[in-house]
This record gives sequence, C-alpha cells and structure tokens, in this order.
Amino acid sequence: MAYNESDVKNETPGAAQGLPPEARREQITGHVNKSRSARVEELAEIFAVSAMTIHRDLDVLAKEGRLQRIRGGARAITARLAERDVRLRRHLNAEIKQQLAATAAQLIERNSVIALDDSTTVGALSDYLEEREPSTVITHSLALMGAVSSMAHIDMVGLGGQYYAETDSFLGSIVVEQAERLMADAVFVSTTAIKNQSLLHPDAEAARTKRSLLKMGRRKILVMDSSKYESAGIYHVMDLAEIDDVVIDDQLDEVLMAQLQALGPRIHIVNTSAKAQP
Repeated sequence: MAYNESDVKNETPGAAQGLPPEARREQITGHVNKSRSARVEELAEIFAVSAMTIHRDLDVLAKEGRLQRIRGGARAITARLAERDVRLRRHLNAEIKQQLAATAAQLIERNSVIALDDSTTVGALSDYLEEREPSTVITHSLALMGAVSSMAHIDMVGLGGQYYAETDSFLGSIVVEQAERLMADAVFVSTTAIKNQSLLHPDAEAARTKRSLLKMGRRKILVMDSSKYESAGIYHVMDLAEIDDVVIDDQLDEVLMAQLQALGPRIHIVNTSAKAQP
C-alpha cells in the first residue's frame, strides 16, 4: 500500500501524543503494517516525538521481530521475508500457530517417541509436551532442545550437525545420517509451501533434513496454516499422499480442501475464530 501523507495526518490527529513507549510501538507496528513501510521522519511527526525516539522504537521492534529495519525507517514483515528468519517467523501468524499446536498436541500419545522439526509452527508444541507426556522427543531445533531439556520426565535426542542461525537449527548431511538410524511413533512437521500436492521448501538442505525426519515416523503429521498453499517452493520434501494426518485452519479454499480430502489423510480442522487455548 502506498504511503499517503493526508491519510497519515488524519489517522492520529494528536491522539498519538504522550503515549507510553509500548503503546506507541504497538501503533507504530500497526501503521507500518498498513502502509507497508514508513520513514523515521514521518513516524516522528505522527507520534509527536523526536527522530531519535523513533530510531530507538524501531530498533526494539526489529529485535522483537515485529518489523524489519531498513535505511531511514522500517517496513512490514511479509511471509516471504519471514521464511528466511526464524526470529521473524515466530511472530508471523503467532495466534494461529498456537491454535494449530493445541490441536496437534492431542495427537501425541502418552509414552510415545515423537520427532519435531524446526518450524515455528511445530515449535509451538513445546507448550503442550509436559501435559501430553511423550517418553522421548527427537529434534534438530535448538530452541526445542532447550525447552525439552528442562522437562524432567521427557528424554531428548538432539540431532546435531551444521548450525544455521537463520533457522535456529541443525541441517544437512550429518543430521540426515543420524535421522536414518532412528524411528519415531509420530513425526510432526510444517512446510513452507504446498503445490502440486507436494510439500516444498525453498532451501535444499532444509528440504533434505525435513524429508529424513518424515521418513523415520510411523505416523507422519503435517501441521500448517492454509496460507502455505500455492506459496513459493523449489525443493520437494514429500508428496501429500504420504502424510497420515493434516492439522490445518478453517480458511482453506473449498476446492483445495476437497483435493486434500481426496488424498486420504485424516484432517483435523482448527476453528480460527475460537480463542487459542492456554
């Protein structure tokens, strides 16, 4: 959306003055998301603060993954941008991810061995692991390793190798070799894209690693929001027909849902109008 100066001036006629820092940053985020980008000078005028204050606000918002810092201002985080940075992905569609995770957690059987990939969608399952009581969690996600390591009654198997900060996980041939020696009762993965009835990923090493995790699972469970349909992806991970369960929100187009149902997986639909479970 193009920036329109008259719209901005009418947007906050004095109401933005004197806001507490967090309230101001919340409004800055909303304005940038609406306009797609904004310059420091523009934001300083809207919120009646100094350019230095806006610089500090934008630095905080960028660190929290709510905006992307650019020269002279900030821009909104798009899905394509967020896929390249786990810090950004953790904030993208966060409420839907929690709802998806709450539903997916019900598929974890007590005392089972489960494997979890490094997606932020699957990462949200960490909030439910202690109550679901799997015996063992296998993962290549560093964040999940940290979370599970504090759970006294759950064993953890960490898949190590080359660490990639942008995904906060270990990827590549060493991880694949380790995964090939393991088995799990259920594997939970998400995906960057679904196209031509296949899971796709824009990164070759990530696709290969995700494929190796799926192959270790007796039950293959895909957890995803409907926006991933028809998104960009290059490297094949697995055909949808090989997936046993799909946990997805209720916003998928009816035609695409019918195609998914025809492939035969058990489909668990999340009502996104319902409040996420704690």
